[in-house]
Amino acid sequence: MVSLEVQLKVNETERNQILERIDEGNGKRKISCEGCNQDHRIGDIEAIQTHWYVWPSGCTEGDYWNEGELQFICPETEIINRLLFSTSYDNLGRSIDNPELQFNDMYKRLFKGVEDTYTKETRGEWRNNYYVDSNRKMFGLTDYVPSKFGIRIGEIRLRGDTEFLKVVSRSVKGSESD
Repeated sequence: MVSLEVQLKVNETERNQILERIDEGNGKRKISCEGCNQDHRIGDIEAIQTHWYVWPSGCTEGDYWNEGELQFICPETEIINRLLFSTSYDNLGRSIDNPELQFNDMYKRLFKGVEDTYTKETRGEWRNNYYVDSNRKMFGLTDYVPSKFGIRIGEIRLRGDTEFLKVVSRSVKGSESD
C-alpha cells in the first residue's frame, strides 16, 4: 500500500510540473488587439475581470455578484479589448463546453495582472475582440457549437445508441416526454 501512495505522490509531482510547463507556454501565446492591430503576449498584458450584480428578490435569493467578461488593456494604446465569444449562455450556461469559461480557467491567471471591477462604467476607449473565439483551436478551447436544445451538434452521430437518445431527449429544456 505504501508503494502505491509513493507512486501517487510521484505522479502528482510530475503532473504539477507538466501543468507548469503548459502554463509557461500558454502565457507566451499572443492575443491580437483590436485597437492597434498588434499581437501581445498574454503574460505581458493586464486584464480586467468584470462583474455584474444580481439584485435581491424574495427572502433568500439574489444579492450577489457574478463574473462577467474578461477584458485586456492594450499596452500600446491602453484601449480596452472585450474578449467576447459567439456562444451564448442560453445554450451553454456554466457548462464545461463553454469556451469563454474554458479560456478563463486556463488563461486568466497567466495575465500580468487581473483587476476585478464591479462597476458598469468602462474606463477609456474599448473595442469588441473576437480573436480568441475565432482561434479556439489555437487556444485549446472546445470547438463544439451548441444546438438550441443544449446538446452538442455531432454528439448524436458519435453516440447513436437509443439509450443515449432517450437521456438526451429528457434533458432538452422544456421537454416532458421520454
